[in-house]
Amino acid sequence: MSDLIEVRIHGQLFRLRAGTEKDHVRELAAYVDDVMDKISRQSGSPSVERTAILAALNVTDTLFQLQRRVDTSNHAVDERITRLVALSDRLLEG
Repeated sequence: MSDLIEVRIHGQLFRLRAGTEKDHVRELAAYVDDVMDKISRQSGSPSVERTAILAALNVTDTLFQLQRRVDTSNHAVDERITRLVALSDRLLEG
């Protein structure tokens, strides 16, 4: 039983090992394909290498933005938990 799947990214066929996550890998490939196609249309550059690098930067920027949001949310949750614990301690003492 083969774990290989075929996906097309920016017009090129790739055979990838996907294990049990075949649908997930297809979804990732479709996302990369969409990003590369959008960048290629916007930049007008025929260079696949340039398009791939710009796509990688775009995806990395999105990842970093989401990581900052998660970090900010986690910090806010931690602060709220600290306040709630302090409040519950005061209520239990009083």
